[in-house]
Amino acid sequence: MVLKVIPFQLRPRTCLSALTAVAVALIAPAASSQANSAGTKPKTVSANYKVSLNGFDIGTFDYTSEVYGQSYRVKSDVSLSMLLGAVSWRGLSLTEGASPASPKPKSFGFDHESTLKSGITRLGFNGGVVETVTIDPPPPVVADMVPLQRDHLKDVLDPLSAILVMTQDTGRSPCERRVPIFDGRQRFDLQLSFRRHDGADAVCRVKYIPLGGYQANEATENLSRTTGIEIAFRHMSESKLFVPQKIVLPTVAGLAEIAIQAVTVNGTNISQVASVE
Repeated sequence: MVLKVIPFQLRPRTCLSALTAVAVALIAPAASSQANSAGTKPKTVSANYKVSLNGFDIGTFDYTSEVYGQSYRVKSDVSLSMLLGAVSWRGLSLTEGASPASPKPKSFGFDHESTLKSGITRLGFNGGVVETVTIDPPPPVVADMVPLQRDHLKDVLDPLSAILVMTQDTGRSPCERRVPIFDGRQRFDLQLSFRRHDGADAVCRVKYIPLGGYQANEATENLSRTTGIEIAFRHMSESKLFVPQKIVLPTVAGLAEIAIQAVTVNGTNISQVASVE
């Protein structure tokens, strides 16, 4: 198998077309998924989060996953705005794959636009191996870049499939996981370990472990050494899911938090809604 990295020049019109195509994909159900469902309703999880920095609201994160038999589709929409709207950013992601109990992504797309620039990332998978990567604009060449190795692209998940893995109830604590992720540029692991109980929530410490495709600079070193990254999970026993309640991430600009506002789980014989203040 040969990994192909395909950079190309993206004109504004092409960028708009790509964003529109992804937006349509997020709204319209996949015909193949409907066929696989054999007339049954998909199990769907939708969650809405608020994003804040140093206590100030700066945006939203919306996430939806759908499972149709042996296929899954996950999508997200992130919108951020700072400095009274002078700086804004929006990112749309979509992944599709098979074997929801042990996710195997087939494709992943990420489109982003901001007041400064726009770009896209496309990943193609085959049997858990990344086969194709398309990025525009092409990533810059920097002297302190730690290169990707062939083994870094085997048995990995895209960022959305990783969320699907972390929310599954396997009968063990959600804090007992090490999740391998490739986002198109960087290969890293997230190591979850138990930190404490907070009411009904299990709070996990998250360790960021960079492996390849990252800059060996002070920012990466600080992120890999920090012990302040946390994720709190709420167990929804009827749905057999662990729903992320809050994510805390120290940044150079201050403390960032992603806190849940509402989550809805619908499926065959399942109807459960939770709202968190």
